[in-house]
Amino acid sequence: MGASLSELAKRLGANQLATGTAIAPRYRLDAFRAHRGSRLPEAGVAPAAVAWPRSTEDVVSIVRFAAGAGLAIVPWGGGTGLMGGARPSSDAIVLDMRRMRRVRSIDPAARTATVEAGMVLEALDRRLRKRRLILGHDPWSRPRATVGGAIGTNGIGYGGYLRGTMGDQVLGLEAVLADGTVVQTRPAARSTTGLDLKRLFIGTEGTFGVVTAATLRVFPVPEQEEIHGFSFRDFATGFGCLARIYDSGLAPSVMDFEETFPAPALPWWSEEGPPALYLRFAGSREIVAASWRLARRHLRSVAARPLPDREAREYWKTRHDIIYAHDEVSPGVTRADLFLKDVIFDYVHVALPRSRVLSYRRAALAVLRRHGVKPIGFGVWTQPELVSLEVVRPVGEDRTASRIAVAAAVDDVIHRVHALGGSMEYVHGVGAKLAHLMDEELGVGLATARKVKRALDPAGTLNPGKAGL
Repeated sequence: MGASLSELAKRLGANQLATGTAIAPRYRLDAFRAHRGSRLPEAGVAPAAVAWPRSTEDVVSIVRFAAGAGLAIVPWGGGTGLMGGARPSSDAIVLDMRRMRRVRSIDPAARTATVEAGMVLEALDRRLRKRRLILGHDPWSRPRATVGGAIGTNGIGYGGYLRGTMGDQVLGLEAVLADGTVVQTRPAARSTTGLDLKRLFIGTEGTFGVVTAATLRVFPVPEQEEIHGFSFRDFATGFGCLARIYDSGLAPSVMDFEETFPAPALPWWSEEGPPALYLRFAGSREIVAASWRLARRHLRSVAARPLPDREAREYWKTRHDIIYAHDEVSPGVTRADLFLKDVIFDYVHVALPRSRVLSYRRAALAVLRRHGVKPIGFGVWTQPELVSLEVVRPVGEDRTASRIAVAAAVDDVIHRVHALGGSMEYVHGVGAKLAHLMDEELGVGLATARKVKRALDPAGTLNPGKAGL
């Protein structure tokens, strides 16, 4: 295999392929780390090689080589995936896309940008702002995540209710199939010409094809943006108020509503407090002012207490800071690895019918108690149907047992979600972490997805094992 990889290195050119000890430890894992609840191995394994394509033609060459050599392809963006979607096997070529970061075109009149998949989201947003435009996708990982990675997980960001998921913002894309065929879909605002082919590659984590470029919707810089915070006497009161705000036809550009619980095992202070809401509207001055008038009417009706404006501004200013905890402080070791070394910290992000959220809250908290796992926070993000739960458990004397206990608690919470008619993820994808639950999530639909996978990738070259495929 070494000779074969040497041949690939010659085809690609200098400094575009690494093997053996030249592979940096970071490529063993993405941001799904050892402090998470899981039955998967903590450390991961080194891939057979890491490749840095510079063009779509390079991706074609690498994919065709991998198919001939019996190797897998694992697409890699910013390494910010939280579900192990970029975790390689020892017989894989990791395809680090970050050298494919060209902006092919920006059309201010059409409100579109065509960019390569390795473009970092924040870098793209900065380019757009020079044209008085912004990127609609604003996840916590924006300073590190790439366009291709966000498409692969169909991630959602702070403006999700107003702008939709990353996939909703994709007008057209370019992808390389397992046999090296390049598929390009038309970047049309709407089409009724049969199967929407771009959806094969949105949210499927590189298992059907490697996204190499995309045409995205972009948006004008808002004339006005205004964020405020409020607290409520209890979660049910705040949730009911939120439901009425959304039913009024308002479209917040940010909504984050969460209650917190005491968690003395954490390396940071966490205490019980009244549920807090951060709400933001963006657009013309008239729309923002009218939105706040109506929202405040609902907030006053339940005696919501305004928080100091500095808290809301600080929330917005620091919304991306957590991504820097995933930066390396030594080879293969991140700040998060050190910070969370004594706890198992995990989260569940589920989509539920609005009518089931409060019953899910009761059931989830009961599940955690049975497993000896502590809740840290429970809330909804971007819209009332999208629910987040954060949990923690001390490592204690047996780290493996603690990881398994948290993993079991998460699985049981997800079983409850499925029983309530919900979906087990709305933001981070499935990756390797939740792959074992895909049969329960999709039912017979998983068999259909696997038939599509076999048709497009009969040898299972593209990111095998992820998303249940």
